[in-house]
Amino acid sequence: MKKIELLAPAGNMEKLRIAYAYGADAVYLGLNKFSLRDKADNFNFEELDNAVEYARSINKRIYVTLNILPKNKDLDGIIHTLEQLSDIKTDAVIIADIGLIELTKKYARNVDIHVSTQANILNRESAKAFCKLGAKRLILARELSLKDVSDIKEAVGSEHEIEIFIHGAMCMSYSGRCLLSAYMTGRDANQGDCAQPCRWKYALVEEKRPGQYFPVYEDDSGSYILNSKDLNMINHIPELLESKADSFKIEGRMKSSFYVATVTKAYRSAFDDYMEDKQKYLLNLDEYNKIVSMASHRQFTTAYSLEDNKNFVEKTNASMIYTDSSYIRDYTYSGFVEDYNRDLNLAKIHELNPVFINDNVILMSPHKGIFEQKVNYLYDEDMNPIDKANHPAMTYYMKTDIPVENDTIIIKRGGQ
Repeated sequence: MKKIELLAPAGNMEKLRIAYAYGADAVYLGLNKFSLRDKADNFNFEELDNAVEYARSINKRIYVTLNILPKNKDLDGIIHTLEQLSDIKTDAVIIADIGLIELTKKYARNVDIHVSTQANILNRESAKAFCKLGAKRLILARELSLKDVSDIKEAVGSEHEIEIFIHGAMCMSYSGRCLLSAYMTGRDANQGDCAQPCRWKYALVEEKRPGQYFPVYEDDSGSYILNSKDLNMINHIPELLESKADSFKIEGRMKSSFYVATVTKAYRSAFDDYMEDKQKYLLNLDEYNKIVSMASHRQFTTAYSLEDNKNFVEKTNASMIYTDSSYIRDYTYSGFVEDYNRDLNLAKIHELNPVFINDNVILMSPHKGIFEQKVNYLYDEDMNPIDKANHPAMTYYMKTDIPVENDTIIIKRGGQ
C-alpha cells in the first residue's frame, strides 16, 4: 500500500512542533497576510524560515496558504510574498485564485502549486484544467463523496496529487465562499476575516409586525439552520484509503495545540494500524474515538463523504446540522512536558490550566500512548513542594510513575 500523507494545521511554531511530534507528515500554515485566517497567530518570514529549516531537519514538509481571493491592490504584496517563499524554499503554496497560478510560476518557480478547496473543484474536467495550468496538487471541495474523489484521482493520474479534508469544522457556504460576514459585520471571509455569523442564533420578523421576533425552531433546543457539525472520518479509514487520495487533511489553524495533538495522534495511529493490520485498526476504534474527542468539538458527521451525492440539497439535513449550540468539552488541556529528568522521574511542565495534588490526570505522549497518573508530588521551579500548580503559564515539576517524552500533554477530565 502506498505511503499516505497526514496533513495537520499549524497556527504558530508551537503547534507546528506539536503536529510533527504527534505524527503529521506535513503542516499547512499562514503568513500575516493573504492566508484566510487573520485571527490565527500566523508566521512572519523569519519565523517561516526557521520553521522550514526545522521541518527539513526531521524530513517533514511545509505548505503555505496564500488562498485569499485577491483584488488588484493585493497583487504587489502577493508577488513580494511569492519571492520570499521562493527564497525560503517552502514545499508548496496553496492558492485559490486562478491568476495566482501564473504569478507563482513566474516568481516562485521552485515552489509546488496546490489549488485550495476555495477553488471549488467538483469534477474531473475542472481538475484536469487546473493540472494543465501547472497545479501539482488539488485540494478538492468538501461537497464531494469519496466515490467522486476516486473518480477525480483516476482522471488526473499519478503525476498529480489529490488532497481531501477528513476532520474539523465545516462552512455551510459552498466551499467556504460566504458573504454573510462581510454583509453583517464588514469583515470579509474571503479576505481571511470571517466573523462566523453562521454560528449565531436567528429569529424571523414578519413585515407587518416590526419588533416581534419569532424563533426559527428546528427542535426544542433552538435554531441551527446555518450551523454545521464537525467532520470526523476516524471510523472510515478503509474508505479513505480506497479513495486513492494522496493527502488527508485536518482542519484547524485557529485551534489549540491540544486539538492538534489529539486529532493528529488519533489519525496517525488509525492509518498506521490499518496499514499494518486491519484487525488491529478495528480493535482500536474505541481508543481512536476517545482521543479524537478529547479537544472541544461540535457534534460529528461524515458529511458528504459516504454519500452518492445525487442530490446536494438532501444533504443539508439533520445529519450535518447540529442541534446543540455549545461545544462538547469533556476534557481540559492542563499543560505540556518541556523536559524530563529520568534520574528523578520528574517532568518539567508548562502550566495551561490548574493541577492539584491528588488529581487524576491523563498523560498522552507522541509515541508511548496514554496512561493515567495520580498527582502525588508537585514542585515549583525551586523544587519546593507545592499542593497546586495554578498560576498562568507557570513552570512546575510533577513526579510520574513511568518516564514520559517531551511534548507529552497533561489532560484532566471535565471541560472548562
